[in-house]
Amino acid sequence: MTISRVRFQCRKTRKLVSPLDAILDLPPGDVTVSLSRRALRLATYTSFAPLQEELWIQHQVRLSDSALDMLMQSAGGVAERDRQSLTDELQSVGLGVARESRVKVDLADPPKRLYVSCDGVVYRTRYREADPQHPQDKRVVYQEMKAGSVFWQDAGGKWHKRVLGGRDDPQRFGLSLWGLAAQCGMLQAQEVIFISDGGAWCDTVAESYFKDTTRILDWYHLSEHIWEAGRALYPDDAKAAARWVATCLDHLHDSSGIGLLRHLQRCRTMRDVADHPSLDALINYVQPRLAITDYVDYQAAGYVIGSGMMEATCKQLVAQRLKGSGMQWSESGALAMTALVAHRLNGTWDRFWASRPLQRAA
Repeated sequence: MTISRVRFQCRKTRKLVSPLDAILDLPPGDVTVSLSRRALRLATYTSFAPLQEELWIQHQVRLSDSALDMLMQSAGGVAERDRQSLTDELQSVGLGVARESRVKVDLADPPKRLYVSCDGVVYRTRYREADPQHPQDKRVVYQEMKAGSVFWQDAGGKWHKRVLGGRDDPQRFGLSLWGLAAQCGMLQAQEVIFISDGGAWCDTVAESYFKDTTRILDWYHLSEHIWEAGRALYPDDAKAAARWVATCLDHLHDSSGIGLLRHLQRCRTMRDVADHPSLDALINYVQPRLAITDYVDYQAAGYVIGSGMMEATCKQLVAQRLKGSGMQWSESGALAMTALVAHRLNGTWDRFWASRPLQRAA
């Protein structure tokens, strides 16, 4: 359906105004809400070039790169501001009941066991900086998008999850993740498990907002550290390295982190690896994290000990859309796209568009 409307332009500012748009509650610009919603949903799956082809095939409509970018920045920018507003609201009140009362549980049947996790994904930006070794050259700047995931298993055995992304500092991102977990029933759950790698900022999030949860160091992340040490100890003998790693993993599986640590300390008496810096580095990594490596008890309780769900979240939320071949992102563009992808993954796409994001962006 085509609607003809009068458009006026200010002589001073050159701004265009269509009075009928306000009457029909249409956002500024030449793209309707319906088309914007469809186009941006496709944009959360694929880059603009194949998206434009699909728009023409499915709707006989063409949208330029600039039009799509404007829509993404507008709607995605509102989605990101909504997340920041909720975080501001939580930050404005103190810990305890005051903060907890600000969060509404978003599930009809909150889970009894809830998992919380976080990680980061590095992506390519469109910014450049001087190369320290070659000051005359400029090199690409890479940035990290923080990703958080809250997941659980329902009574029928089906897994569910909610996600968020952001470029905040660890304290603020942790509060945002706490808010998401609270919406998913963390405060009503009988068990809450925080699982992550050993990264410093992940530890900050856990210690600041999830201190009373059961902490688990991701099994596969620790395994990677063991493999790294094994390859360094036996650089010229892949079979010997594999045997050494297998023995370490057996100790870790059968006796948790304390069993692995004791084995590593015994390895210091072995002639071929004694005093090797890689062995010392692994011991120094495991020792302060013993409290979160009790895998025997974790498995006995039926806990998930690997961050496969978080890895999948990083891929779905950030990597698939921000790390495509040749892609470069501005700060606002990366945040806007990640916020839109999060709404799709969380099943809140329709609710978000019911809030009139394009009108709010005007």
